Amino acid sequence: MSQRPLPALTVLLYALGYPLGSLTLGHVTPFLLILLRFLLSAVLMWAVVAVRRTPLPRGRLLAWTVTGGLLVQGVQFLGLYWGMAHGVGPGVAALVIAMNPVTTAVLARLVLRRRESPWGLVALALGTVGVIAACLPRLLSDPSVGPGLITVLVALGGLSGGSLLQERKLRAVDPAVFTAIGVTGSLPLAAALTLTTPQHITDPLPGAALLLLLVLASALGMACYAACVRSRGARGASILFALIPAVAVIASWSLQGTPLDPTTAVALICGALACAAQSRSTRPTPDPAGRSGQGGPYDAATVRERVR
Repeated sequence: MSQRPLPALTVLLYALGYPLGSLTLGHVTPFLLILLRFLLSAVLMWAVVAVRRTPLPRGRLLAWTVTGGLLVQGVQFLGLYWGMAHGVGPGVAALVIAMNPVTTAVLARLVLRRRESPWGLVALALGTVGVIAACLPRLLSDPSVGPGLITVLVALGGLSGGSLLQERKLRAVDPAVFTAIGVTGSLPLAAALTLTTPQHITDPLPGAALLLLLVLASALGMACYAACVRSRGARGASILFALIPAVAVIASWSLQGTPLDPTTAVALICGALACAAQSRSTRPTPDPAGRSGQGGPYDAATVRERVR
């Protein structure tokens, strides 16, 4: 896949997941939806892997892939849907998840001892303004966050932590394989939550059509995001979330008739400037104290021999 349209495609597909998910939740209860989403995504992504004959990770690399996939897929989406099922509105959920650039930068500083360049700090500031401008009006109109907010914060940690793990340990793993393993490994937990909570489906035909669209957009979107992490690093890829909330608002307007407002334009401008600033940012440099020789993002000598 060409690298030039990849960020734009990632933003579009990821943003579509919000209105499509909201529409689908009108027909399917949350945990049944996420179970079906994981199941169909696994079928789709393994078909892509089989057609492309992509090599699979083995040994320790496979274990790291399962861990990263569970964080990015299982922890993120199960935490998100649990929160939405317990009173967290879509606007609040979008605001929390869209803080991915900030949490990724903080985790990279704490865990990997990385410093942000000046342009990186500008990108973070612009991205934060863009996210708040896109989501704050929805947050103020729906201030009830409920106890599920904690699980949405856990979902955010899963996305950021899993992306950093992918950058540091899994550069040799194909994004389609990473996504396929992630959704497959998340199936048992999703099934357990589905079986232990009441479930129902209304209007099966429209619900099934929306579910298929959601699965296609989300599976391809997560594979594209994994490809961005692989090529740009977790910190570089995370800045795309500066644009995703505003694009999600526009998608919601197109699909659901959700009204637009001037803050969306502000969010789009700030998000675009954040992405431009990130493109000028140099790769964050580790502190001397962090150069422990424990392996960098590529770990080429170890990962190549474990991918067959």
